[in-house]
Amino acid sequence: MDGLGLLLRQGLSYRGGLFQLAWVAHRIAGLGTLLFLTVHIVDTSLVFFAPELYNHAIKIYRNPFFGIGEIILVGCVLWHGLNGLRIAVSDWFPQLWAAKTQMRLVAATVALFVVLFVPTAAYMAVTIVGRGLLGG
Repeated sequence: MDGLGLLLRQGLSYRGGLFQLAWVAHRIAGLGTLLFLTVHIVDTSLVFFAPELYNHAIKIYRNPFFGIGEIILVGCVLWHGLNGLRIAVSDWFPQLWAAKTQMRLVAATVALFVVLFVPTAAYMAVTIVGRGLLGG
């Protein structure tokens, strides 16, 4: 049975607990980071090819709504990095692939992500609100 047919027949169903959430979040974070890098490379190249268009893009990026995207980007990079490190360490030490050990490692990765991301996102949000909405 092909993947698309199976998807259309069964829909998107959730089966995997914390492991599947970590897997999906890792993929989404990687794609989000890739999207940012692609846009960043294209708009940075405008400095050489179309400086006036680059300046216009920078003005758009200073909008507070883009600040929300920056917070999401930091979350994507942080999650992708931490979870990737967990996977790399698990690959280096195969005995860590036991289900109970992985559950603890995923939980530790989530906890570390929250500890690092929440204050960072709060600081970024305060800065964005101060600069964008209050005109600072």
